[in-house]
Amino acid sequence: MSATKLAFSSLPASALVTPSFLVGREAEDLEERIANRVRERAQLLFEQSGGAPGNDEANWLQAEAEILRSNMEVRESGTWLSLKASVPDVSGQGMQIAVKAKRVLVRATQINNEQNSKQGEEEIFLAANLPVEVDPPSAAASFRNHNLLLMIKKVK
Repeated sequence: MSATKLAFSSLPASALVTPSFLVGREAEDLEERIANRVRERAQLLFEQSGGAPGNDEANWLQAEAEILRSNMEVRESGTWLSLKASVPDVSGQGMQIAVKAKRVLVRATQINNEQNSKQGEEEIFLAANLPVEVDPPSAAASFRNHNLLLMIKKVK
């Protein structure tokens, strides 16, 4: 038996996922969660270096680079901004996006193929600083074939 199809599409319904958008307190919680992860990793890097002073900024930047993926391609077109990212090994189920005036954050669950248990899942984060101010409520997103597409209207 074949999978349920979307109207006007030959792809199975499971191939297309619509991520959820976080607003208000939920978006702030995601930002805090990411900041805490970066802070914890920076502290660990500090401790691993023997507590040597003077490397705070380097530790923070390294922690950010390890925690946040920045592979989002940002393009401007007329009144819209588009963001694209390839996110392998992510089903898209439960993907969350927080759109701020000049920043986008994405949380997804990466599933390691070797294990099917909870231990085989890892939370991943993507971030993009935007070149222009956008209107967060205008954002729309889709996730298909491990590719995230996000469209947001620019503020005039």
